Amino acid sequence: MSKKDSPNKPKAATVAIPADPNALRKLKISLGAIIGVFAFLLYAQSIRYDYTMDDHTVIDLNKITTKGLAGVSTLLKTDYWYGYLEENRGPVYRPASLIIYAIVWQFSPNSPHIYHLINVLLYSITCLILFIVLCKLFEKQNLLFPFVCSLLYAAHPIHTEVVNNIKSLDEILCFLFAILSIWFFLKNVSSPSILSVILGSSCFFVSLISKESGITFLLIIPLMLFVFTRIPLRKLVLISFVLILITSMYLLIRMEVLKATSMHVMDSVLNNTLAIAPDFISREATVFYILLKYIWLLIFPYLLSCDYSYSTIIIQTISNPIPLFGIILIIGLLGYSVINIRKKNIVAFGILFFLISLAPVSNMFILIGATMAERFLYVPSLGFCVIITFFLIKFTRTEFVKSKFQNLIQMIRINSSLFLIVFIIAGLYSIRTFSRNINWKDNATIYGHDSEVSENSATVHYCYGHELLQNLYQNEKDPQAKNNYLEKAIVELTKAVAILPTFRDAYYYLGIAYSQKGNSPDALANFEKALNNYVNPDGKMLNDLGQAYLNAGQLDKAIIYIDSSIKVSPDNFISYENKGVALLKQSKYEQSIPLFQKSLHLYPKSENSLLNLGCAYYNLKQYPNALENFTKALEIDSTNYQTNELLGFTYGNMGDTANSKYYSEKSKRYKKI
Repeated sequence: MSKKDSPNKPKAATVAIPADPNALRKLKISLGAIIGVFAFLLYAQSIRYDYTMDDHTVIDLNKITTKGLAGVSTLLKTDYWYGYLEENRGPVYRPASLIIYAIVWQFSPNSPHIYHLINVLLYSITCLILFIVLCKLFEKQNLLFPFVCSLLYAAHPIHTEVVNNIKSLDEILCFLFAILSIWFFLKNVSSPSILSVILGSSCFFVSLISKESGITFLLIIPLMLFVFTRIPLRKLVLISFVLILITSMYLLIRMEVLKATSMHVMDSVLNNTLAIAPDFISREATVFYILLKYIWLLIFPYLLSCDYSYSTIIIQTISNPIPLFGIILIIGLLGYSVINIRKKNIVAFGILFFLISLAPVSNMFILIGATMAERFLYVPSLGFCVIITFFLIKFTRTEFVKSKFQNLIQMIRINSSLFLIVFIIAGLYSIRTFSRNINWKDNATIYGHDSEVSENSATVHYCYGHELLQNLYQNEKDPQAKNNYLEKAIVELTKAVAILPTFRDAYYYLGIAYSQKGNSPDALANFEKALNNYVNPDGKMLNDLGQAYLNAGQLDKAIIYIDSSIKVSPDNFISYENKGVALLKQSKYEQSIPLFQKSLHLYPKSENSLLNLGCAYYNLKQYPNALENFTKALEIDSTNYQTNELLGFTYGNMGDTANSKYYSEKSKRYKKI
């Protein structure tokens, strides 16, 4: 048998189609359009969704972004959380996404659908540009690798959190401008120009101010140029120097902005389980355990969750076989990639891309504000897709196909085995992406679903309970459904404090839930537990505890906490109203009057303050003053049977029998309704 007829040589190698640059260009445009449209359609359903999770903190509840264009200058010189909290919460400097929120607010205030549309559009653009960049990297080969890799990246369900959660625009911008930077530096290698360096450097800077993890491209960009181009060492060093210069400039700006930031220490145990690791070894063992979970999620992205905080991840020991396997695997992969990267090995590059881009959020070197999160895989997942694409092409032996395809049909036909596998994987990914997108419809849906997936997450149970209590319960009109929401909220909040017995916010809202239920003893017990876990309780919490004592009839204790509330928050009308009620119940009518007046000065439309002030005057037999306040209360709600009843009593005491009878009959009529 001749060498030509050798059975070991694949049939695909015999294909010889003359290259047509025009046909190739059209094919590239078609493939790019497919990637972009496919990515958009995958997430188009999310455009009609509401705000979820932290979206409120950076958009509608943010005092700076809601200023629109007028807030842009402030966003550039303050930390990320400045517009949401009374105290600054650093050290986070990400003005890029906040500026976009402010610009959109200027022209379309409080429109979650517009923000979702931006996320979806920018994600589809990212996938399209990723395809273009990969085409540049693999320009000496055919279009198989860029297309397959981009398609798998676009479809991967691990990206659902980033695209569906408006707040994660910082992740999208960071990666989008990083790959744009790569594109311009690649252009500079093939066609040197100052403009491409300036544009590449500018895009890299925008990536950095989008999210801090963009700093990993300080290593990734030179690595990519080394692996995929024949760049001279001198030029590689020069580009690296430019990147270092841009990074230094960014760090100086960041340092200057954050130096005046007063740190607000969060409950680190709640946000990052690794904070309770007993020693360095167990902490690092848990880190490698988490790295394994990341790899598993990339391979099997089925059980997805919006939260992996306390105590979803259990602290591991070095003797546990799973983290031990993780250590061996990660070190082995790192060793393989370091040895083979000099050979410009694609798998080695994929491994290094994954590890480098994941390093800042891995908790391996410093503890961050989260144990783990699916959004942290948004960039590293590209390394995974590179590796999978490489092995798929190897497995189907299509790496031997060197021809330039003339059209899409020809491309698929010649590589039918590869595309059959790719379309199956992309199809399964798409189905999971569609189904996961539905969970991100609103807070009640995402927390309700993920409270079952992440059963050990104190945060998810708390967030679901909070949503049930503060949104669904408050807005429900049907009494039975309203009660069901209240009972479910109590169940979820109870789960949260069972997981984390020091969860102060969960205790606080449990107190509110029990107050709504009319269960004063349990309300008081939970308010007190909340108070015991607060270093500096706010005025609202102190007032709510005082109100719970008020409802329980413990008036002296109620006044003590309400007085503390007034000291902390002197502009809260409810506190003055509650203290007035406590004094009213103690028959201290004259002392209650200034408190109700203060409440009405702060909020003139407080119906309860008007009614109670009227009652104080009524009990002092100052009927004209009582009548004045009851009448004002009636203007706010003419159907309140109590107001009508009190008016009837007052007119009766004033000798006006006609009006007394009129309002008494109205009271009885409205009471029946």
